[in-house]
Amino acid sequence: MAIDKIQAESINLADTFAFTGTVSGAGSFNLVTTNTISSAVNNVEFSGIDDTYKIYCLLFNNMQLDGDGGVGMLLGDSSSMRTANYRGTGFESIANTTAVNGFSSTSSSRMTLSSQHYGFGGDTLESAHGVIWIYNLRGTSGHKTVIAQTAFVEGGNFQANSYYVGRLYETTAFSKIQIGNIGGSANVDTGTFSLYGVSQ
Repeated sequence: MAIDKIQAESINLADTFAFTGTVSGAGSFNLVTTNTISSAVNNVEFSGIDDTYKIYCLLFNNMQLDGDGGVGMLLGDSSSMRTANYRGTGFESIANTTAVNGFSSTSSSRMTLSSQHYGFGGDTLESAHGVIWIYNLRGTSGHKTVIAQTAFVEGGNFQANSYYVGRLYETTAFSKIQIGNIGGSANVDTGTFSLYGVSQ
């Protein structure tokens, strides 16, 4: 079969295209499950995560706490959630200053995804939204790597941003994720939390 080649500028990307064959080489974003919180819980948990995907993405929208705190995360399996061997680095910034504040840890009990310098929670206008990429969660030949960005409103009604990169130094195939005010006393009051698997 002859292959016709065309220039990129010949395609109008606003048009609608119908494919009758198989399209390969393109990854896909697949919803695994969604947890919608409408009353206070200590944390939001995803369990039973299997080997279907090598990369998972957790999106959260309008996360509100019943007290001051931040966003933290734990990984675990059927036996326990891990509370040691997390290592991470990142920075936070806030709208009322151009200062950028860094943070790092070589031994932590959790992944602290926000509020290393600025907290949120307690007030109805203080909420957090974010995206968390989780790599090698089910792998057994390497550590677990996380990249996360969180946007939140802190107590002074200023917009804040947190960027985090971290690892859990274990090679276990994990099947659980917990997100919430991990390590703090505030509960999650509201929020929509969706876990996606990414085909590669």
